[in-house]
Amino acid sequence: MAYSDKNRAQPALMSFKARPKIHIQILFRISNLDNEAKRWIARLRLKKHPEGGHFRETYRSELVLKVRGNTERNIASAIYYMLEGKEFSAFHRVKSDEIWHHYAGGSLSLYVIKNGKISVLALGKADREYPQFTIEKDCWMAASIKSGSFCLIGCTVSPGFDFRDWELATRSQLTAEYPKHQRIIKSHTIV
Repeated sequence: MAYSDKNRAQPALMSFKARPKIHIQILFRISNLDNEAKRWIARLRLKKHPEGGHFRETYRSELVLKVRGNTERNIASAIYYMLEGKEFSAFHRVKSDEIWHHYAGGSLSLYVIKNGKISVLALGKADREYPQFTIEKDCWMAASIKSGSFCLIGCTVSPGFDFRDWELATRSQLTAEYPKHQRIIKSHTIV
């Protein structure tokens, strides 16, 4: 069967019309995700965190224990934590174990420096990602969005979080100590 020029041009014209619709749908989905992040921030009443991102404490145990001598700390605490867009959790360390739980949105890349070696872990719900991960006390760690426009997680700390046990790394401090990890350190430090 022979096709006329008119019949040959039609499929190209149809595919040309379909491309802008797909493009608009993708832009609309990205816009929705940004709006979804804003809704989560408002709904959970999140505020800016000093290391980057947004947070709100949701739990602090009434039970107290003594750690590192006679220092008192709550047994456990928990927060909501969210990164959106190009935000990142800057390298920091805590004197307690941190358990990160994925709740909504895309996935995170977690960077953990332990014994001079850096591990990169994916926190999320896709294949080869973990919905939960524990970061041991005194390890330097940072996080950034791996996929999606935002990521909502929870962080449980035991013994409970206290800003007196939290240290924000400086770029010069970490690059001097771990020069082979300089690229990741530079992109995940504030000062």
